[in-house]
Amino acid sequence: MWSSLVIPTFLFLSFSSVGLAPDPGSTTHENDNYPPFWDQTDGDIAEFPVQNNKIIVDPWKYMDRLRIFKILITESNKYFASFGKNDTGNVFWTLTLLYGRLFKSDRFSEPPNSSRCAYESGVSSCISINSGWGGISYYVVIMYFLAAIESEFLGNLPYEVELLSQEEYRSNFCYSVEECRAAYPQAMDIHNSFYKYLQSRKIVSTTSGIPQYDTDEDTAIFKMWAAHQAALDVAKPKFRDVSFYSSETERDFTMDFLLAAEFIEAVLYRPYFESSAEFLAGFPHRLLTDQDRNVLTSNFSRREKALITVVKLITKINKSTGGLLLTIWKKLMTSKFARAIGRFFIKRLLLIPIE
Repeated sequence: MWSSLVIPTFLFLSFSSVGLAPDPGSTTHENDNYPPFWDQTDGDIAEFPVQNNKIIVDPWKYMDRLRIFKILITESNKYFASFGKNDTGNVFWTLTLLYGRLFKSDRFSEPPNSSRCAYESGVSSCISINSGWGGISYYVVIMYFLAAIESEFLGNLPYEVELLSQEEYRSNFCYSVEECRAAYPQAMDIHNSFYKYLQSRKIVSTTSGIPQYDTDEDTAIFKMWAAHQAALDVAKPKFRDVSFYSSETERDFTMDFLLAAEFIEAVLYRPYFESSAEFLAGFPHRLLTDQDRNVLTSNFSRREKALITVVKLITKINKSTGGLLLTIWKKLMTSKFARAIGRFFIKRLLLIPIE
């Protein structure tokens, strides 16, 4: 019974909650989509300082996490050359661009006073240990990074990597391969599976001097999203409390957005540069306040209003069905055709602005 209602539910959502009118405020130049200060890092692990024969990474600095993302993209680009020109087909782009949006919208700042670790701090900005988004992002980027080290995807590093820890909320985080593997072995295995798959790929041709690997698009994206969800499953229970957010409305939006991500992952949404930038055009440009709970103010674009409204509605419907909406959605998304239809619904829901 419930399975017969899932597709009609998404049809209703997509055609009743959005309009076809363009959003004049959503047009951006390509350079605007890159994370802030993207051109100030080379994507080389040698950028990190070395002390006492250890590579020192401070995961509570914006630039250090950004460097990790660029390293992962740089090291994996060759496997995705056939997915997009000029390295735009890398599956890490969606996480990287979201990271930049989180920083630019002050979601790494200290709640409830957003002046500390704010975007205005520039290239030297910190990530607050008290930020819920900062904690969730930590597990996303650090688990990918540590698994890349553990699986030797980054090759034989000249020194051991040391992540600088903070004593506050120390038990909320793991700061080494050993700590993360001991605490979350299944999540680390899922991340390692992604890298082992890439390492098993072979060169099958060359195009304009660029080697083309036999990377299967759906398999690579499935493993990438599976690793992402494994990190979220670790992080979400730790950062649900409203004290980690600037307001209750912002906390609720965070959880709504992360639930919607599971629907997006199930259709193997293409996490490439252009599709990610298109999707994230609706990510709210500022923190939500409790005044935004019932009526969104006019300074949100129509596309931002669409995303905020739809992820909230998805959560409500999923709760009303006892979680069956998501369960059945995942079961339906088992064929290429179903996932293609699913991606169409996602675009209707999130990429076309509300009238």
